[in-house]
Amino acid sequence: MASVWLEASCEAHDFVPDSFWHSQRSAMQEAYLPAAENYVYEQDGDIKGFVSLHETALAALFVMPMSQSRGIGRALLDHAKSLRPMLELHVYRKNARAVRFYETNGFVIVGESEDTHTGEPEWLMRFG
Repeated sequence: MASVWLEASCEAHDFVPDSFWHSQRSAMQEAYLPAAENYVYEQDGDIKGFVSLHETALAALFVMPMSQSRGIGRALLDHAKSLRPMLELHVYRKNARAVRFYETNGFVIVGESEDTHTGEPEWLMRFG
């Protein structure tokens, strides 16, 4: 899952240096993922994507870049929505593709903030 997260993060967040994502891999693998409720999308024995939940937070949803636009993200999101009547997430404002994806799937922007790690502006989005 950490490999999926790293590859997808570098691809989707080209406005943040790749070195930042590489520096966060250990924390993702050793702290964030173990603290979350995780569900993977597997195909032919390979993890193609995953979603992580922490209480009402959709903490992560990542799909391998080569596997995107094939319904995997939507399947993972639908599964998360089936488990929680309300979800919130933070998404970088510059990640227009992800913002559109979440809006298309019923999320609305309810606030804005700045990511403490990168200084990038982000939206708070809510479903339910």
